[in-house]
Amino acid sequence: MLPMESAVAPPRVALADVRRLVVERTDPIAGRCRYVTDLGARQVPQPILLARRGESFDGVIENALPQPTTVHFHGLTLPEAQDGAGFDAIAPGARKSVRFEVKNRSGLYWFHPHPHGFTAEQVYAGLTGLLVVTDEDDDALDAALALAPGNRLALAIADARVVGGAMRPYAPSVEDCLHGWLGNRALVNGQLDAAWIVRPGWVRLQILNTCNARGLLVAFRGGETLVPFHLLGTDGGLLAAPRELDRVFLYTGERVDIGIDLRGRRALVAVSLEFDPRHHTGGAAPRHRHAARKRYAPLAAGTVCESASGAAEGRLEDGAELALFALRVDGTPMRTPPLPSRLSVLPEPAAQPEAPTRRMRLDFDERAGFLIDQAPYRADEIAFSVSRGTREVWEIKNSPISMPHPMHLHGFGFRVLRRQGTYGDARRLATEPGGRLATDLGVKDTVVLWPNETVWLAMDFTLPQEVAFRGAQRFMFHCHNLEHEDGMMMRNFSVI
Repeated sequence: MLPMESAVAPPRVALADVRRLVVERTDPIAGRCRYVTDLGARQVPQPILLARRGESFDGVIENALPQPTTVHFHGLTLPEAQDGAGFDAIAPGARKSVRFEVKNRSGLYWFHPHPHGFTAEQVYAGLTGLLVVTDEDDDALDAALALAPGNRLALAIADARVVGGAMRPYAPSVEDCLHGWLGNRALVNGQLDAAWIVRPGWVRLQILNTCNARGLLVAFRGGETLVPFHLLGTDGGLLAAPRELDRVFLYTGERVDIGIDLRGRRALVAVSLEFDPRHHTGGAAPRHRHAARKRYAPLAAGTVCESASGAAEGRLEDGAELALFALRVDGTPMRTPPLPSRLSVLPEPAAQPEAPTRRMRLDFDERAGFLIDQAPYRADEIAFSVSRGTREVWEIKNSPISMPHPMHLHGFGFRVLRRQGTYGDARRLATEPGGRLATDLGVKDTVVLWPNETVWLAMDFTLPQEVAFRGAQRFMFHCHNLEHEDGMMMRNFSVI
């Protein structure tokens, strides 16, 4: 049943106006945290940040947590010092000045913690923020859709363990840290049972999966039937042309931009449909050991990845159906123009199939957990280096004895060239040339690999002239299942 009240929209703040971003804990018992922006005259908690392509951020990040943290601007092309990876964590009570210019295409980007060993705990505590970047293509699409006020929403979907009306704090067992921390209720922009009132006509939804580990198969129900929608964009902005779908996979860190025609509808419910999550990992689950964790207490009372088994109460298995949010349609019907046949000029993949190929493998080791190229992560190690302007094909193969891994690249977008070995539920959605899904057609920074699947990615390490990189810059390639990330399923590489 649809809630009668509309969800409270998060405040929107211009990125250029932010002078200070504070990371603070609000509830030591439940371990909840939040971001607070300081605009000089006022403070705004958990805002959606807005930036025009070419605008700058010049502010201070202050850590008011009892743990080290960083702020990683996921999807943006930034130098190492501004990227917010775990190389230079901000100690409790310390601050860091950050300045950068947004040079990426319009799209939904986001920011979140990335300190080694603490990422999953801090993200689950509520430390996620949305960054909406706009440009001329974005403006043209909104105008073409004749969007009514309130009919464009930026939504971050997480899952939480809720028992007896209360959210359980983060205290994963060893098994949770192997497969990922899974909740039983959806949080959308931090709210349970979220619902929005929208006007008739087109609605545009920019959606991010911020779950620690849960994959989403996003669809929309009008009564008992699925309502078709149009995929407009992915991680790095708009597609060249829309694709009509009735469901789309969205794994952690991935984003989709969706248009839905609500003419003649009174309500719509977003759900994650049931699917086979393909958790094929066998053997014992290794314990995660982080030297940094010995020096800092958890955000809430509880152990992290230490107990042999945890209470399953409040856990809904990956791939189970989950209600996400609702839309209620109200108001005078609007003019609904046709969807444009062209959305943007999408750059062709710079690295063609004949470009040099770099091969990687995703594996599982019973002693060390999930690995890239059979190597446990070391913060001081550079796995490989590439020269600025290099174009490569990355061939990445996932082990058959594995599970889905959403692999994220810091600092650079890429294009998916083809897939091979895609399994059942995802295979049925692989309708594009090269065995690709519709979500593979745009600019990506995160791509999911199913067990026994191989993907080929076109990498371009050419940087905008305005992005000043001095000397070698370290970046990361890692799994965005956050328990796997904290389990050190990461590799460092440098751009020189």
